[in-house]
Amino acid sequence: MVKVNRVRRIIRKIDPWTVLKVTFVLNFIVALTIVLGFSILWVLLVNAGVPQGLEDIARRLALLDADASLVGNIEPLFSSVVFLATVYLLTQTALATIGAFFYNLVSDLVGGIEVVVLEESYSEAQETTPVASQDENQDNKETMMMTFSKTLKNLKNEEEDTE
Repeated sequence: MVKVNRVRRIIRKIDPWTVLKVTFVLNFIVALTIVLGFSILWVLLVNAGVPQGLEDIARRLALLDADASLVGNIEPLFSSVVFLATVYLLTQTALATIGAFFYNLVSDLVGGIEVVVLEESYSEAQETTPVASQDENQDNKETMMMTFSKTLKNLKNEEEDTE
């Protein structure tokens, strides 16, 4: 059987070191996803011929010389994506850690955030079943005794009436 209690908890302090570690890992995963996603997208676009098609259109419109290329050296593009992902990682981690410091300062004044939590407690079904059956057996014995005593009284009354 499950018993559910509503309990109010107040979050007064957040450990900045824990926030730093957790946000660093989460933002590292996001930054890695951005870099890998851009790489996969670039490979798909090159295989589809999109950059070459853009160069051909630029040459036809005379925006690009015959010997020039839009995507000749892709290394600076990837370097800038990795740089931006690193800046994102460090910035978001720093902001979250500073946010934890500010939360701790404000919670000293205000008292923190109150959260209602449901706590479930499981009781042993085996323990409750024998106790209930013992109580039922006791009740059954009492009702049987009462019925037996009433029957005896009725029999005595009938014997007295017949005499």
